[in-house]
Amino acid sequence: MMNGDVPRLRIALIAEQQSAYRKQGYSVEECAALTHDGEVQGVMSTLEKLGHHVTLVPGIQSLVKHLAVGANKDWDLAFNMSQGFHGVSRESQVPALLEAYQTPHTFADAATMALCQSKANTKITLAHHNIPTAPFAVISAKEKDPSLPEFTTSVLNYPLFIKPVTEGSSKGIDGFNKVNEPAELKPAVQTLRSYFPGQDILVESFLSGRELSVSILGTGTLSQVIGVTEFYWQKSDATKHDFASRQSKASSGDERLVRNDAVAMDDPQVQAACQVALDAWNVCGCRDAGRVDIRFDAETPDAIPNVLEINPISGLLRGHSPLPASAEGNGMSFEALLAAIIESALQRTPLETRSAVRTSNI
Repeated sequence: MMNGDVPRLRIALIAEQQSAYRKQGYSVEECAALTHDGEVQGVMSTLEKLGHHVTLVPGIQSLVKHLAVGANKDWDLAFNMSQGFHGVSRESQVPALLEAYQTPHTFADAATMALCQSKANTKITLAHHNIPTAPFAVISAKEKDPSLPEFTTSVLNYPLFIKPVTEGSSKGIDGFNKVNEPAELKPAVQTLRSYFPGQDILVESFLSGRELSVSILGTGTLSQVIGVTEFYWQKSDATKHDFASRQSKASSGDERLVRNDAVAMDDPQVQAACQVALDAWNVCGCRDAGRVDIRFDAETPDAIPNVLEINPISGLLRGHSPLPASAEGNGMSFEALLAAIIESALQRTPLETRSAVRTSNI
């Protein structure tokens, strides 16, 4: 799909770094979705190795300053790694600014970022297009009584799983999130609310089967799966547990979390998951590269792959993040991955068009 023949570009690398926010007093949990210093440096050095001139823009406040003085006129492309920090649509903020200033950028546009930030809105869209996703309900932050609406009791069967509507990186996921009976729901919701006050809570049927993260490269009809990572959690006696927490995923020394970045692509269940992931990716308008997380509804050969969430902007920490790790596990180097992402983005805005925009910008 990608020929790797990309010209040398002037690239603005936009990313908030965890270290900067940690110095401001934010917790590790609050910063979980932000880029690691090593991740930013790894991407920057690789882009430079590919021959590009890279300007680091450390987050949205710095971006606003660059845009205000017209610095974007000298950029051929913005490589967007910004996850945002404030607001329920935080991942859409940088793309919205770049679009307003007619600056081509990698990954999804503001509308897709905002859609995928909300797990509830994503599930509504998927259900409309008949793409499998677990039945769900939303408990509003305004609802004082953390109980399920009556109309959902016939649709949702226990066990259930609860999580914040607009968080990623497994934030807020721990042992209490699986709710086995009605008596457990209220205390579980109250616990989650204590971590994320003011945020709606997603309640969905618990899916007991395999968990896969499908890595995708490309846009529209050019989209293709480039690798699959599988996660499963096991107790010390080697029997499988239901799910992994954010803490266990973040801890490379936790041997109870088993991760395979080179899943066999000829496995019929993996192939089914890849097709569902591609359908979800394209329905939601994702671009260039990212991931779709899938979980099967049972541990049987005929189980159905359901979309857990869509990641239109994905971690790029080499050797750790599922996107580059699964790509490398299937023979695509980190350099080739970044080159392909840039080429995908350039297909939307050829350089000659960008040059015309640059000279006409006010």
